[in-house]
Amino acid sequence: MKFLRASQFILLLLLLALVRQSAAGQEAITFGTFATTNHFPSDLTFSTTAASTAGDIVDAELVFHLRNQFSSDSLSRMKIAFEPAASVDLSYVWDTSGGTIPGAAVIYHWEVTDSAGNQVHSAEQLVRYEDTRYEWQVLENEAIAVWWHDRPTSFGEDVFEIATEAVEKQRELFQADLDFQMRILIYNDFAEFAEWNGVVSEFIGGQAFVDQGITAQIVSAYGSQEQWLNDVIPHEISHLYFEQVTFNRRSNPPTWLNEGVAQYNEFGIHLGTLRDVETAAHQGDLIPLSSLEVGFGLFNESRARLAYAEALSAVTYLVETYGNDGMAALLAAYHQGMITDEAFPAALGVTPGQFEADWTIWLGLAEGEFVTSTPWPLPTFPASPTPRVLGTAVSTSAPQAVITTTPQPSSTPATQATAVAQLNNTPTYTAVPEGPDQFPFADNQIILTALGGCLLSLCCLTAVLLILGFVWWQRRQHDKTA
Repeated sequence: MKFLRASQFILLLLLLALVRQSAAGQEAITFGTFATTNHFPSDLTFSTTAASTAGDIVDAELVFHLRNQFSSDSLSRMKIAFEPAASVDLSYVWDTSGGTIPGAAVIYHWEVTDSAGNQVHSAEQLVRYEDTRYEWQVLENEAIAVWWHDRPTSFGEDVFEIATEAVEKQRELFQADLDFQMRILIYNDFAEFAEWNGVVSEFIGGQAFVDQGITAQIVSAYGSQEQWLNDVIPHEISHLYFEQVTFNRRSNPPTWLNEGVAQYNEFGIHLGTLRDVETAAHQGDLIPLSSLEVGFGLFNESRARLAYAEALSAVTYLVETYGNDGMAALLAAYHQGMITDEAFPAALGVTPGQFEADWTIWLGLAEGEFVTSTPWPLPTFPASPTPRVLGTAVSTSAPQAVITTTPQPSSTPATQATAVAQLNNTPTYTAVPEGPDQFPFADNQIILTALGGCLLSLCCLTAVLLILGFVWWQRRQHDKTA
């Protein structure tokens, strides 16, 4: 007992010594103003000053990361080059020319060491990496923020109204509220979008950063865009809800479920799409849902459209059969960390295979007529909504929100930056609305997939030739011996 008390006393002394040393370090090393200079979309510069009363500043690092709603924060640690001195200017330029996120919330701090061995970790700072190229108008409340520029106020109000109606409807399906304010950015043409986006293609009409609660959409300033807005806004909001209510590092909900729910939440009428799936079922052309677990094989347009149509059909069947409660229970099962083979029995009382069989009967096939085949060996890419003709959004009461105009300064003290919404690093891409033949698959991905297949075939051929050569050599050796 005396030994325990003595050891506890020694431990207390050590802790007090560490606290005193840390306090001494804090007193010895001080920081100046924390500032950032925004050159969106090229770079973001971090700067401050550090001074020591105990010696020269000999080491400094900037540590920063994007603040994510769901995924792990991945830290970047950058060593700063400077000449040791009692007072130094510290600066780091973060090159974002390869692609960035407008409105991304960046959290950072400085770590500094002096020649006396004092080490100081500054308080964490938060800065928004805003798109400063335009004078944005913002209409927002606690749940939604719509950003647009160089268009009438009425345009932003229309987008806000659609988003408000979408949130009201999706609350009922997901049986949840978003934990953060979503930000909807509207760009007026492809060039505005492509200048900051790291993955651009003529087939992409927007991008959702799910973890961060940000969506950026291309909405042309020419002609009526009502149909496109009534499609894409509810669709992208659905992805934000889906990620929140299912996120768990141990589970991975199927792509067909995510994309099917997003299409189900659109304001349009999908009767034609549902009939297409029934036709495919009777013709024996259905793609097994197991082939749509981790992505849609965008091998050709017709098959990709069928994949999206099947996703919508399967989710429509799920909601009609099990109701909103069944959908909420299934999504909650994924949120608890269950895999698909566990989630379906737990939430719906059927295996995934039985669910698929029941769905095909709902489509009009006889029991046992549909046999799940081996999943298609197709490349998988991030899924995106298919263009479709939509109806008019249901009107709602006037939004209770405030419109503000927000020109963004090029240099901002980080201590003044405030968080408004959350961020993401898991993008989903949105198909462009123009033209019935457009479909959102990236040419580069198709080319890379084809090249990969050719290389694989070449490797297999080389292996076969080597084996045949070895067999021929062995026979020659045997003949010589004989």
